[in-house]
Amino acid sequence: MRRRIALDGGRLALALIILILVYQVVIPLLMVIWTSLKIERPGEAGFFALSFSLANYVRAFSSDDFWRATWTTLRFALTSTLVSFGLGTFLAWLVHRTNTPLARLIGIITLGRIIIPGILITVAWIFMASPSIGILNSILGVRGLFNIYSFWGMVWVHSLEMTPLAYLLLAAALQSMDPRLEEASQVAGAGHWSTLIRISLPLTLPAAGAAVLLLLIYTVETFEVPLLLGGRAHVRVYTTEIYYNTARTPTDWGLSGAYSMAILALCTVLLAVYFRVVRHGERYQTVTGKDFRPRRLDLGRWRYLTCAVGLSLVFLITGIPFLVMLYASFLDRYQPPSLQAFQTMGLGNYREILEDWTYSLYSLWNSTLVGLGTATAVMLLVSTMSYFIYKTRLPGRKLLDFLGFAPIAMPSVVLGTAFLWFYLLVPVPVTGTLIIIGLAYVTRYMAVALRFVSSSMLQIHSELEEAAAVAGGRWWTNFRRVYLPLLRPGLMAGWFWVMVHAYRELTIALMLARSQNRTAAVVIYDLWENGSFPQLSAFGVLIFALLIVLVVIGQAVSKRFGVQEQL
Repeated sequence: MRRRIALDGGRLALALIILILVYQVVIPLLMVIWTSLKIERPGEAGFFALSFSLANYVRAFSSDDFWRATWTTLRFALTSTLVSFGLGTFLAWLVHRTNTPLARLIGIITLGRIIIPGILITVAWIFMASPSIGILNSILGVRGLFNIYSFWGMVWVHSLEMTPLAYLLLAAALQSMDPRLEEASQVAGAGHWSTLIRISLPLTLPAAGAAVLLLLIYTVETFEVPLLLGGRAHVRVYTTEIYYNTARTPTDWGLSGAYSMAILALCTVLLAVYFRVVRHGERYQTVTGKDFRPRRLDLGRWRYLTCAVGLSLVFLITGIPFLVMLYASFLDRYQPPSLQAFQTMGLGNYREILEDWTYSLYSLWNSTLVGLGTATAVMLLVSTMSYFIYKTRLPGRKLLDFLGFAPIAMPSVVLGTAFLWFYLLVPVPVTGTLIIIGLAYVTRYMAVALRFVSSSMLQIHSELEEAAAVAGGRWWTNFRRVYLPLLRPGLMAGWFWVMVHAYRELTIALMLARSQNRTAAVVIYDLWENGSFPQLSAFGVLIFALLIVLVVIGQAVSKRFGVQEQL
């Protein structure tokens, strides 16, 4: 039975956390809604007057650009989700359910790819398939045969970008499935592919449905691929419309607010469907009290083909981008591979990047500070939230849970816009500093981090705290000495996840960036805009190397604290 917290500060702490969440979650959301209903721009007289108008929505809904962006967003999301889901499902099945050679290596490379900034992958594929400078067109001798600046180019790059996430979402379900069902299918005469389609995949339906919906949400809110590829091809989606109306002159704050509400509504609907899907997962339970030992399917001679296909996929997802960036980083000016190009190779770009520390290395330092600070702040906040939600009976704890998970429905571009508008109006001097980026990151990653900690908190029995309370410990002392040490695996996994994702985040950082608070991802985008392709590539290779170090550290942390692969 849960112990009621005495009035020794527990209620005050709960109230303080709720106030923090209202400030971090509710106010930015209200800012977007308010701006969408105002004709006046933020900062103009009358902006805070209690007079509202639907003029921005009328302008948006009566515009062909809005409906064109709506159709493009939906088509892009559905197509990319289906492709990435198919590829991720195949890789998860190959790694966890078959005896394919090198399956563990394929799985490690696929997971390691998740933390690499998406903008680097997009730029690498531009080098590969640009109609003017693309390596593929140069090799084939046909200018413009491959054109990455197109709708299908966006689908291709983003599908490869999302495949590791699809793999991660399906891996756990396939890994815990009772293999006796598949064995029974094969005894009945069904082949490997028939068993996969008729037995394995249907049993993972809840996980598959949840994966599809989460992939849809992430694709609807994606920004890097539509910005770099769709911008030049004049293929616009919701996120790029919001960015163009906010970051470029003449700015149109009201129209940007209307687009923000449209994407927020779409993500909310998808999230509601996701919750309905995962609510009935008990219908597909296969792990019971009976003991079973996971066994891999013997593919026979087919295992060499699946190995070749798996290695080819991870080469497309990770290998090609890295090799292209490495090649371009040694060139004085970017050019397709040739004898002349190889003769001009050198280390000049790396020397320039390392010498100009105020521009490039300073941004790496900014990303490191923001990543470490955000991860620490988020985990301290969500661990305390999780304690109040699951280990107390204080009124208000359900509100805490709702506010903590609500940001998952707020796309990065909407969140960045909300924080930009809010801090332009309030007299808090954080605009142009790392603090404003860190505050936005805290809201952005709070929901996922809360799930990391909540699963560990639910495993801790309340009798441990009750024993400490009998010894005279207050709630904060008990929380610090009893719960935090036992939450260590979940805290470490969540901390590392937040840190690496904050390091690679572009959308929010780009919306809030000024000259003194640029992160590594923003510098990559600036180098791209300036046409400094070789310097961009050298900077990208340095980030690749740094992230490899982070992956090694993450693996060491996982082994030390028993953390599962959740990056």
